[in-house]
Amino acid sequence: MGSSRVRVQIVDALNRPVGSARRCDMRRLQMWHRAVYIFVVDQHDRLCVQHRTPWKDIFPGYRDLCAGGVVDAGESMACAARRELQEELGLLLALNYCLKLHFEDGMNAFGSVFLARYHDQPMTLQPSEVAGIEWLTLSEALAVEDATPDSRRALKALVDQGFWP
Repeated sequence: MGSSRVRVQIVDALNRPVGSARRCDMRRLQMWHRAVYIFVVDQHDRLCVQHRTPWKDIFPGYRDLCAGGVVDAGESMACAARRELQEELGLLLALNYCLKLHFEDGMNAFGSVFLARYHDQPMTLQPSEVAGIEWLTLSEALAVEDATPDSRRALKALVDQGFWP
């Protein structure tokens, strides 16, 4: 089943589950949903930044300051974070839950933010979503002009609330 056909968890404006919908319908109708953001940091406190493929459904060709994605129907935030990290980067890392975010203005998402420590494990990039990666310092990552707006906001919140390593 293509990713646009996957059923995702739909919530109301208070983040209470109300059902599921196909990802493509959720995007088209700007439905409230849940998302996860996983910031992968190496032993030098550099951030793994992804280059999105040019065929991504939103923000094609941009850079993502984190791994992450939409929560599938019936899936917990922690399970979604583990799944997304494994799908996008081929990594199984310990996740540290940090904070929640709320996105409006058409994104209509409730996000959970996680940190994960990377120690030179082999990576396998998901060809349909990740064109490449680079390792950036925090200041370099915050200066990326073509970063997805939600990943930029999630990183700023992580730093502002004292969760940055």
